[in-house]
Amino acid sequence: MPRPPDPLLEGRILEAARKLFMKGGEKTLSMRALARLAHTNTPAVYRRFRNRKAILRALMGRYQQDLYQALQPCTSPQEACERILEFALARPREYRLAFSEWFSKFQKPRPNFEYLKTRFAEWLGGSPEDHSSLALGLWAQIHGTAMLLISKAVPLEDQAELRSVFSASVKLLVSNASAHR
Repeated sequence: MPRPPDPLLEGRILEAARKLFMKGGEKTLSMRALARLAHTNTPAVYRRFRNRKAILRALMGRYQQDLYQALQPCTSPQEACERILEFALARPREYRLAFSEWFSKFQKPRPNFEYLKTRFAEWLGGSPEDHSSLALGLWAQIHGTAMLLISKAVPLEDQAELRSVFSASVKLLVSNASAHR
């Protein structure tokens, strides 16, 4: 009699992938290492994920879901921007992967970006599409600040000032958008 499939195996594989990725980046993700860490065999990994790119896409899906969960309690555009920046800084490897050249080719529509436009409409009035420019401008601020801090392009003594400038620019962009409504 064949053994019943393990309903938790895919989750264990993804958790193993996350641990390996956090430890050493994309290079550490081999199917054999994943199988070992997930307490399974290599064919079981291949039955669930075709290749390493499929695993990376699944990790990015989980990253996007985690970010979505982090945004849920936000009560303002400023708080949402701060939360996204903190999220990026707390998980820099995943953040870099999410915006790497190869991943952007496979990325579906940006659910968190669309979610923010909807929330901006709730917070500021209008429709989500009315806030596309604001969302793009804020995204540029978040991404630029995150990458400067992640890459350590800003000296340690200037990082607090960069964070302060980030917060002030977000506030200015939001108040400017509100004034034009």
